Amino acid sequence: MGKALLAGHDRGMDFDKDTTAAPAKQFRRTRDGRMIAGVCAGTGRYFDIDPNIVRLALAVFSLFGGSGLALYAIAWLLLPEEGAETSVGEEMFKKASANPGVQDTVQKAKDALAKATR
Repeated sequence: MGKALLAGHDRGMDFDKDTTAAPAKQFRRTRDGRMIAGVCAGTGRYFDIDPNIVRLALAVFSLFGGSGLALYAIAWLLLPEEGAETSVGEEMFKKASANPGVQDTVQKAKDALAKATR
């Protein structure tokens, strides 16, 4: 019985085998197959489904409550485009945080909140 358990362990390791992993699949807006901003095409590519199914689902969600439009807008803001390092939302946030007017408004809001919670 001991020999049967160890039978597979007497083989040598194969060092010639290519062990480089495939690049990680990234959730991105695509340029290929896009109709508006590439959200549905990128979602379809990431989940290996037809982008038209994603478009249909968003259309149904839009008709019943309007959440499809909100989901699309959020995805457009948060998903970076193919080849881009950052998303549109991240770029907007960086620009806004560097603006002195926005910094002043944020500080006033923090002060008002601190005053209201005392």
